[in-house]
Amino acid sequence: MLSMTILLASCSVKEDRSDCPCWLTVDAENTISVSAWFGSHQLLDNHSGGFVDHTVPRGMVELTAHKGAFTVEVGHQMDSLFAQRSVLNTNAETAGHTVHLNKNFATVELDFKQEDDGRTSYDLLVTGTVNGADTRTLEPAEGPFSCVPELNSKGRGYAFRVPRQKDESLKVILSSEGNPVETIDLGHLIAKSGFDWTKESLGDVHILADIPANTFTITVKEWEGPVTFEITI
Repeated sequence: MLSMTILLASCSVKEDRSDCPCWLTVDAENTISVSAWFGSHQLLDNHSGGFVDHTVPRGMVELTAHKGAFTVEVGHQMDSLFAQRSVLNTNAETAGHTVHLNKNFATVELDFKQEDDGRTSYDLLVTGTVNGADTRTLEPAEGPFSCVPELNSKGRGYAFRVPRQKDESLKVILSSEGNPVETIDLGHLIAKSGFDWTKESLGDVHILADIPANTFTITVKEWEGPVTFEITI
């Protein structure tokens, strides 16, 4: 980790230091971008990790660090966004913070049971109403989302990344020659599995779809840990 030091201005040791700025030290890698706010005033705007000669006032400073894009355009799956939001108490002469990024996207794997390779002959389109995360709060950002799932690198089924969700709007539309033939209510299935969209680091989801039987087996995997839940609906 490299140390990023944010400085405001110096005060003489003979002065009343209660009104002096806080010296804030933030440990962040070079590949991490850092933004900071004091109230409505933005102190840093996507500053690269490393040494910064800047200032922070005393009080409460909001800091967001990230790697990856916050939002995506229609037609693209979510970027591999790793980010952290922190509220720092800078009401002292010095303060420090070490950045630990959290996983702010989920990978969904989708297999079709009736197919040998888990890949259907229908065209697939994933749609939703969240297209990323707010750059300051990391809350889900409303906007049109759609992507075509990729063939899973594991050799079976499909895989695609989605942003942190705020509702059950995610759907997978199956179509043939441009005509919809089936819709999988993905958001509802994920909610039924107990998947927690509010966790600091999101897990991943595997769905085995048996379309003729209209049943789905959903497996939730923690980001750093074993499978935690499996349910068939």
